[in-house]
Amino acid sequence: IKIGEDVEMTDSVTELFNELVDDGHDADDLQAFIDDHGKSNFNDYIEEYIQAVDEHGEEVVESFLEIFNIEDIGSLSDSYQGQYDSGAEFAQSIVNDCYTMDMPSWVEVDWKATWDNLDYDYTEGSGGHIFSQNW
Repeated sequence: IKIGEDVEMTDSVTELFNELVDDGHDADDLQAFIDDHGKSNFNDYIEEYIQAVDEHGEEVVESFLEIFNIEDIGSLSDSYQGQYDSGAEFAQSIVNDCYTMDMPSWVEVDWKATWDNLDYDYTEGSGGHIFSQNW
């Protein structure tokens, strides 16, 4: 029985793979996805993966997948907060966006410490990409 399931899965993977190649997707990229995430995940997540790459770019998707699992790819759009030079820069941005504070120029805020306080809700991926951990 298990052999039959494997053959069926392989047939469905091959069918989807060929459909995507016919639609103009690069066969090497599709094979790389299978190599990285497996055949069953190819069937389940390749279309969401392709959509995420189209919407956010490959760098953002790869940064997301360094932190989260392929099963989470559908949440990338909800999770992605943008690209920043540092977590501290993101912390400053979120405070400025959420609160109207006109601070005098002589006031200094420890944005690194503020970022450290946000680490239960946000995480920084490679390339300075920030993701919410709550979607």
